[in-house]
Amino acid sequence: MALLVTLACGARSSCWIAPAAATLAVILLATGHPTTLPWIWMLPLCLQPLKGRVGLALNLVAFVLGVTFIARHFSLPATLLAATSLVIVWLLAQEQRLRTRPLLNRQGAQWLLPPSMLDADARHEQRRVERESLYGEVVIFGCAHSTPSDMHELSRLLYDQLALYERAYRLNDYGIAVLLVANDDKLAEQRRHQLQHAIAPHRIVSHTPLPQLGDRFARYRTKRTSHRRETQPWA
Repeated sequence: MALLVTLACGARSSCWIAPAAATLAVILLATGHPTTLPWIWMLPLCLQPLKGRVGLALNLVAFVLGVTFIARHFSLPATLLAATSLVIVWLLAQEQRLRTRPLLNRQGAQWLLPPSMLDADARHEQRRVERESLYGEVVIFGCAHSTPSDMHELSRLLYDQLALYERAYRLNDYGIAVLLVANDDKLAEQRRHQLQHAIAPHRIVSHTPLPQLGDRFARYRTKRTSHRRETQPWA
């Protein structure tokens, strides 16, 4: 019960996880009861939220000590099973941490590009695909429902799925445009289906090849402001 409460409250009070894990380990080892031994391997998971080099070092030390302790009391297959399961759970926890990372980079700017850049980037990519015999298109993804939480979820899903060379633009409160470039239209269709499956229940609103865009996104261009002359013209 104490272990479950510690793990459940980890998101709110992560600073208490490491001391609680050490306390639980001492209590379990002090009892000496055989039924407590299989649970020893779960204790290093309490150290998983620790970050930095120190946290990684503590995780490795706890893992080695836990597996060594199990190896002294159990058979080799049981030790390998405990070590493998511990590694798998630890990696899944790391993946979950990466998936729940915020949508802001280190500079504090949103990763979604402004819509004013879409028209210029699309024209630039169109010239490139014509020059290199590639295929490009603009895919617009829409939220399943018109709520801010749906937009946040759609942004998070795309953030996890898009490759480094794929760019996304926030068109409005409930739509995101993605600029896709592939070797041919078949590969682009496969990539589109992959993204559609990954962002479900959200959907693809439209997909338009670059040569057919025309001035569709021209309205998002930033209007140039006319600068006033600092000096009056000569009479």
